[in-house]
Amino acid sequence: MHPSSSPDPHQPPGQGQQPQYPQQGGYGHPQGPAAGQPYGAPGGPVPPPPQYGAAPGTPDTMPGAATTVRVLMFIGGPIGIILGLILGGITLLGVGVGAAAGSASEASGSELTAALGVLGALGALVALIPLVYGVASTWLAAVMGRRKTGVYWGVVAFNVVALLILVLHVFAAISMEGAPGGLIPFVFHATMTGLMFAPKVRAFYGV
Repeated sequence: MHPSSSPDPHQPPGQGQQPQYPQQGGYGHPQGPAAGQPYGAPGGPVPPPPQYGAAPGTPDTMPGAATTVRVLMFIGGPIGIILGLILGGITLLGVGVGAAAGSASEASGSELTAALGVLGALGALVALIPLVYGVASTWLAAVMGRRKTGVYWGVVAFNVVALLILVLHVFAAISMEGAPGGLIPFVFHATMTGLMFAPKVRAFYGV
């Protein structure tokens, strides 16, 4: 009977044995190991984890410029909604007072109806603009966390349209020799528009 073979005590540990290679799974293409050091060998490199997510160079968190725009829109949205509701209430009150005053006077029914119609239409238009602005601003600010190009261009388009309306308001005030009260909102929206075109913000939304 031959004795069972045993490892040579003079042989260094690890020599003569085939190293165990763990199976590589997942996605991605791991970098190759250094020469003579396969994955799993003692002292060898650890395989890199699979890579998921957006393209390289894309920020993982919302940049500070985008966060600033979001906060400003969250502030401006409720202000617009409150202002629209106040103007709508004033319009309704004015129409009611006008109807009561007209019924007590000797004005004809057709003249009273026409005057109240014009007053109601103008008041509704004046109240609707800030109300729509406030709802749109609040909704866009709420969805800005979604990394979609549609959200990005929606925010940009909203601020550009607001800028155009404010420009018309400023020119109208100047032509009527009044104080251009829309300068502060104009700067407000011009700042937000510029921040949305910052490179980090564009990269965050993949634009």
